[in-house]
Amino acid sequence: MWCPPSPEPQPRIACVYQRSVQLLSLAFLALGAAILASTFAHGGGPLSLGTLLGVAFLGVGVARLWLSGATRGWRRGRGGSDG
Repeated sequence: MWCPPSPEPQPRIACVYQRSVQLLSLAFLALGAAILASTFAHGGGPLSLGTLLGVAFLGVGVARLWLSGATRGWRRGRGGSDG
């Protein structure tokens, strides 16, 4: 997840921006999972505030990753276990 060196600044800036969007998306996913785990560990139900917020954070994280194109490699068969 690093940006290759480039003689021109624009491609590098775009790469850093793309990586920061992906990193923030992963943070949303982790936060959503932590909120859900904490809610269920403390006896929260399916309509409790923690469950709704956790699902919302997971949804935002997945949507940001999908819209940023981070999953395109797997959709085209360039990643994952199929190589």
